[in-house]
Amino acid sequence: MKITVFGASGDQGQAQMRQLLAAGHQPLAAARDPASLDPDWPAIVADYGDADSLRRAVAGAEAVFLTLPSTSFQKAQDVQAAAARVAEATRDAGVGMLVFNSSMIICDAHNGFAAHDARFAIREQLFASGVPTVSIQPVIYLDNLLRAWAYPDIIGDSMIRYPHEETLEVCWISEDDTAKLMIAAAERPGLAGRAFNVGGREAVRGPVLAQRLSEVLGRRIGFETLPIARFAERMATVFQSTATLDVAALTTALERIYAWYNHAPERPFQVDMGPVLAELPVALESIEQWAARQNWG
Repeated sequence: MKITVFGASGDQGQAQMRQLLAAGHQPLAAARDPASLDPDWPAIVADYGDADSLRRAVAGAEAVFLTLPSTSFQKAQDVQAAAARVAEATRDAGVGMLVFNSSMIICDAHNGFAAHDARFAIREQLFASGVPTVSIQPVIYLDNLLRAWAYPDIIGDSMIRYPHEETLEVCWISEDDTAKLMIAAAERPGLAGRAFNVGGREAVRGPVLAQRLSEVLGRRIGFETLPIARFAERMATVFQSTATLDVAALTTALERIYAWYNHAPERPFQVDMGPVLAELPVALESIEQWAARQNWG
């Protein structure tokens, strides 16, 4: 299939490009600056603020993958406007399927958290756009452990520091497995209108995650619950140069949603993947398999 990948310059989009190529599809990377992409990838200039560029990017595509800037760090109205423009271009081009990667869990209704509710609204507007759409909703990425708010502690202190209580069970999923699930959705047009919260093969607590990482790295990795306020400060620092939300609003929102992640009775970080994989048959990798593929310095 010919598939246009919006957000191809980001980590999630890069995983989608890799997996689409590995699966024998013909992806086209859409980005504002294609020079930043792998030079071997077919690419096209696309800007969410330029409707003509979006139409050119989807021309001839059989499906579109859409990963948007995070509503945790960007103004929701800007992200929603971008989604609307992509949906319009996709609909007008007669593209057969749009697969939306929400980059976070989405519940069945608004829940009072700004980042979540913005993505809920985006999903609903895509479903109502006239474009056959499937929403793939990863609960949390293993790849977060490679980012600036976690990786230095693993490398420097042999410690995973994350704002998860030690008893919190989490279905960590890799960006590559999320990409595989998106591909499976694109290949199944009968799933249009469906939304899938997705996670990894199993739910593990922080100390177990650290133990699995230890086995791959060949040294003991510990786990420490990072206070939510400190985590929010780290995230604000990492994204301060690109976020359009002010630091105070960003920090408050992160503190609130991570308290929910830890204490909500609906256990948002847990997913029963059995029913999902029955409809999206993908072989998910283990934590150890994911870790063995990474560069740990």
